[in-house]
Amino acid sequence: MSPTSLKDKTYQDILFRILSNEFSRDSFLVEKKLCDLFQVSRSPVREALVELCRDGILKNIPRAGYQIVRISEKQMRDAFQIRLFLETEGLNLAFERINDRNIASLKDIANESTRVLCESSDLSLMRRMNLNDNFHIMLSEFSGNTLLSSYLSQTMRLLHRGMAQFMIEESQLPQSGHSIHHQLIEALETRQKDLAQRYLKEDIYSMEQKLWEVLT
Repeated sequence: MSPTSLKDKTYQDILFRILSNEFSRDSFLVEKKLCDLFQVSRSPVREALVELCRDGILKNIPRAGYQIVRISEKQMRDAFQIRLFLETEGLNLAFERINDRNIASLKDIANESTRVLCESSDLSLMRRMNLNDNFHIMLSEFSGNTLLSSYLSQTMRLLHRGMAQFMIEESQLPQSGHSIHHQLIEALETRQKDLAQRYLKEDIYSMEQKLWEVLT
């Protein structure tokens, strides 16, 4: 495996353990322990940690290690607002551009989400969350606005981390809106723009509502 690929794999391994709460929020991640955990040298671990710091996921505490950056409730509220704006505007831009091949791609993700929903494991939980993110990011990409889809991807990653931080137990985590996704796809197929927007907003609001139910 090339050094770049090894760094990327290590990045994803660390990120997975952060999102699945395998690392305590108050603990320090130390290079040597991570090398032993992933059975890799210091170089890919150090590079992955630097990139995680650059992405705002970790912070470097000199002579102590790396600590997970906590996300505030204010950041989550802001992220949901930005997500709503980006996705609804993205759908406005995408609606006339979406073709049968695009619809088929969305269906593939929605069907896979339904299948994975029947599984029960940490991996399937992460898989469901990733499929949900992929569905929404793909839909935004059909807008043709690469900057919009890039910002949405960053926002979804922050929300993903926030959900893992605040909703510790798997039972608390919101299920991906696979049924709403199918309804949204049907609205796109039948060229009902207002209905598609309604289902999209319902999907976003349901996840946000689930979070505030846990926090209050």
